[in-house]
Parts: sequence; C-alpha cells; structure tokens
Amino acid sequence: MRYFFIFISAQKFTILNHKIQSITLSKLKNHSALRNEFVIMPFDEFTTKIQCDSDSHFKNKFYTVILFKNADGSLVIDDQEFDMKPLKFFFINYNQVYHFKDFLSSKGDVLMFTKSFYNYVYTGNKMIKSDTALNDVAPYLLLSEESTTDLFQTFEELKHEYSKNKLLRKEIICLLLKVFVLKYIRNSNKKNRIDRSVDHKKEIVEKFSYLVNQHYKDLKTTSKYAEKLNLSANYLNALIKESLDISAGQMIKNRVILEAQRLLLHTTLSVTEISYELGFNDNSHFGKYFKSATKYSPNEYRILKTKDSYNDI
Repeated sequence: MRYFFIFISAQKFTILNHKIQSITLSKLKNHSALRNEFVIMPFDEFTTKIQCDSDSHFKNKFYTVILFKNADGSLVIDDQEFDMKPLKFFFINYNQVYHFKDFLSSKGDVLMFTKSFYNYVYTGNKMIKSDTALNDVAPYLLLSEESTTDLFQTFEELKHEYSKNKLLRKEIICLLLKVFVLKYIRNSNKKNRIDRSVDHKKEIVEKFSYLVNQHYKDLKTTSKYAEKLNLSANYLNALIKESLDISAGQMIKNRVILEAQRLLLHTTLSVTEISYELGFNDNSHFGKYFKSATKYSPNEYRILKTKDSYNDI
C-alpha cells in the first residue's frame, strides 16, 4: 500500500469574486502561551473557528499541516485541486490562498506553526532553518507504507507533547517539529518531485533570505542587500512584499529580533553585550530597536519570558 503526501510551495494569484480572509494564530486559540506560535486542533474545530463555508477563501500567516483521518471533498490550494482522502497530509505555506469543497464530513487534525516558532530552538545547522528547510521541500510525494507510518508516529508525538502542561514543552515541540520536517525531506527524491521549477523571482527571494541570515548583524538596510543582489532597493522591496507579504526591511528586522530573543533567553550575556553582538553601536539604539518590534525593552522581555518558562512556555 502507498500513501500520498503533498507539500505546496508558495505562490501568488488572484481569485475573482471571492473575499480572501487573512488568518493569524491569535484568532484561533486562546489557552496557552503557545497560541500565537503553535496550535494543534481537530479539523472540524478549525473550520468552525475560521467560519469556513463553500465560498470562503483563506490565506494563513503561518505554516499549516492537515492530516485527514476520514475525508471527502477536496482542498484547493492556489490553482491546484486535491482530493481529501484518509491518511493524507497537506502542507499549506505562508500566504497561499486555499478553500475547501464538500468538506463537512471530513475528520482529522490541523497543525499550525509560525516561522519564529520553528526557529525557536537554534541548532546551527542551516538545513534545519525554516527559510532553508521549508523552502526546499518537494511539493508532492508518493511514500511507502513504512515511510508513512514513520511520519504518522512523529505527528502523534507532537500531539501528545502538545497536550501536556510541563516544563520545556515548547522546546520539545520545536525539536519534534524539526524531526517531522527532516523526515519529510529525507523521503524526498528526484523521481517523486513534480513542478519544482524555481522561477527567477523565487530565486531572488531565496538569495535575499540567505544573505539576511549571513549578514543581519552588520547589514540592516534594504539598500545594502540590494547592492549585493545587483538590484534596486525599490525592486527588491516590492519583490519581497509580493512574495512574502512583508517588506524587505521588516524581514531584516525580524531576523535581528529573533537572534536578540535567543540571546536574551538562552545566554547570560548582558543587554549591552547583546547589543554589540548584534552590530549596534550603543545600548540605547538597540533598546529602541527591540522595543519597537516587541513592545518590551530587552530586560523586560528577558524577565517576562524567563518567568513564563516556569509556567509552561
């Protein structure tokens, strides 16, 4: 027996005569500190919360994995329609437009997570970072029963850990999530991949993403990255905005803030030391930069999150 796994890569297009509802995780769940970063819920609860009907179209501000255990109907992602069948995974990327058809009798689970959550535990391995791992996965996979069972087992481990209320819950879930993604990648091979052509725009986005991860400490303006890519700053910004629904400058800032948060939570470096580590000339500038993104000063953030870690992060 063989099963189908589908990974849908990000695309942009227009749906006529349909209003597209943008969804964030904060709209879906309100029970733990993970709610804005990682959520697992039953499929019927998910469709109820997003007020889904046959005319509803959605665009998520997070990654979505759907596992159907009992399913009818179809799922349309961008311009591709897929039958919803039992024991079938779907992966919906950031900003993809999707909708369901004849889905009311379908049962399953929906796993949702943000880029920042996926990158929460840093391993130092670029193959495991979201901008590398999740941008370079086969869009369609045909797997053996053995491989499918392996992926299901990891998925169930994620659900089990999510249901707990214990110390280090967030870290364990993040690591299990990386394991799930790596197993998916491991089962990818050229003969099972289709429609994987990378257009010029996507290539630029990937190069920019790579450069940001390499140079975020010393380069913090769009113009500097545009120079490296031999592009105008305006064109680069427009391209990133079109592809990722975020400005190039904000993407740079997000990377700096992510590293600042890691250093605040996982090292004993002082705020001054962290500011210099991240390429800021003075502590005051770093403090304002950090607060503009998080609404907290670096010290306030460290105290708040350290306290949260003892109350089920």
